Amino acid sequence: MKLMHTKLPDFYKKIKAAAKKLRPDTDFEVRGLESFKTAKLASLRVGRVEDEIFEITQDPGVKKVEVIAVPYNPESMFTIVVKGIQEDGSCKKAILENMYVSAPTEENELFGVKEIDDRRTGNRQ
Repeated sequence: MKLMHTKLPDFYKKIKAAAKKLRPDTDFEVRGLESFKTAKLASLRVGRVEDEIFEITQDPGVKKVEVIAVPYNPESMFTIVVKGIQEDGSCKKAILENMYVSAPTEENELFGVKEIDDRRTGNRQ
C-alpha cells in the first residue's frame, strides 16, 4: 500500500523539484490543497503531474509554474491544473489531470472521545 500512495508533503517536494529541474530560477506556486492537514495521493497520478510540469517548463518562455487543485468531486476527486505562466503574466499552456486525494474523515479527530454530540443536519443516531 505504501508504494501506491504519496503523502501530501512528499507531493509538494516532488512537484517543486519537477518545476525547477530544467531552470532552478523558475517560480512555482501550489493552490487548492491548503485545507488539508494530511492526505495521500495516488502515486501514478503524482508521477504524471511531475511529467506534465516538466513538459510545461521545457518551453523557454515559461517563467512560472502554477499547480492548482480544483475540487471535481469534493473530498475525493480533484482536477489538477498545471499552468505555464510567461513573464508578462499570461498563461501560455495549461494541462488538466485528475487526481484522487485520500484524506482522513472526522472519525480521525474523534478517536477515543467518550461522548459525541452530532448536531449536523441529516444525521440520526
